[in-house]
Amino acid sequence: MKTILVPTDFSPAADNAMLYAANLASVIKASIHLVHVYQIPVSMSDVPVLLVSVEEMKNAAEKGLEKSKELLLKSFPGVDVRYEGRLGNIADEVNSLCKEIKPLTLVVGKHGATGMERILFGSTTLSLIKHAHCPLIAVPDKETHKPISNIALAYDGSGLNGLEQKIREFVQLVNARLHVIHVQVSGKETPGIKELLPELSPLHQTIRNEEFVSGIEKYIHAHHIDMLMVLPHKHNIIERLFYRTHTSEVLQKVNIPIMAFPEH
Repeated sequence: MKTILVPTDFSPAADNAMLYAANLASVIKASIHLVHVYQIPVSMSDVPVLLVSVEEMKNAAEKGLEKSKELLLKSFPGVDVRYEGRLGNIADEVNSLCKEIKPLTLVVGKHGATGMERILFGSTTLSLIKHAHCPLIAVPDKETHKPISNIALAYDGSGLNGLEQKIREFVQLVNARLHVIHVQVSGKETPGIKELLPELSPLHQTIRNEEFVSGIEKYIHAHHIDMLMVLPHKHNIIERLFYRTHTSEVLQKVNIPIMAFPEH
């Protein structure tokens, strides 16, 4: 049985993502593995002092996870659910768990794109995308648990980086229509785009738009897209310093679930 890994901090956004994952699990006959990663708070003084004990944090994690499981099973009683709490850094622990259980995907909550939520979102979700060894689905706060009928794959013309099998597997599991789209300012149709993933009979589309995210958003609304797939690429130090990556901008602005594949 395939497994969907769901990190949670017990927030409303995390609960919504968990229910989205549970709905997906019920459709593809997968199990859910909940994980809460906690760190021990330390006072900011000359001599660090633990504000609560490790045992207290562990117990709080167990209680929170049990409540989360109850909430999930109330809406999806037939889904197999397991959970665990871990002490450490969230990206490190989730990455370690990915290696252990090899999930089909991670599912996490996506907070809003302003203020502190943007900072937390950037430091957690983007970190997971960069370091996790499996795909990740970021779920907007108000996303309903509707079927995934149409999936758009944002293609940049540089190839699929060996991810054909993972893309094919997920699209076939949810029985969705795949749209392969490439946004560019002008010019002819993207070379090679029609040769991508032929066994899925996707709809291929080159979009003319000066803004990458704007082009994506217009296509999503016009074609009733339920999920956007993005393929992060490694960037050199100059690009990281002076340019925002498309993945970061898409994650912050697009208001449907986004499935991001790892960089390695």
